[in-house]
Amino acid sequence: MSKTLPCGRKRAVSQSKTDRSGDLWRPRLNEFLKKKGLRATRPRDLVAGIALSKKSHFDIQTLVKDVSFRYPEISPATVYRTVGTLCEADLLTETMQSKGGVSLYEPSLEDEHHDHVVCIDCNEIIEFHDSNLERAQNRAVESMEFKPVRHRHVIYARCLKLGKVED
Repeated sequence: MSKTLPCGRKRAVSQSKTDRSGDLWRPRLNEFLKKKGLRATRPRDLVAGIALSKKSHFDIQTLVKDVSFRYPEISPATVYRTVGTLCEADLLTETMQSKGGVSLYEPSLEDEHHDHVVCIDCNEIIEFHDSNLERAQNRAVESMEFKPVRHRHVIYARCLKLGKVED
């Protein structure tokens, strides 16, 4: 995979959130499963380990392929169910949909919030955080007498460096 995008920007190389957080997901997942009356199983743990070690956004089909390559005995249905469980446990977040309408996910192990810009020319996903934007969103929601719990902000944009910007 090239380290330079068509526009000349350097491709983002993110460090795995599990690498930064260690195995903090295991106790969180086990606590969630216990509360829900579900068993901790080896297949679920293996799928969670692969999903939560991803270094970039991914779709379920990519995860199914990665899991079946390493653990052919784990069915795609187990992967799909585990993704649902990880999202419900707030360990995995559905961040956006790809160009083709496929849901993309990323680990949500840290409290650090970020938003996304998706380049519609090369599909690169750039993460960013803007305190002013966060404050404006919170003010808007609070002015309507709501308390913000979570949000997903994705901006689809064309790269000005490519000179393809259309009105």
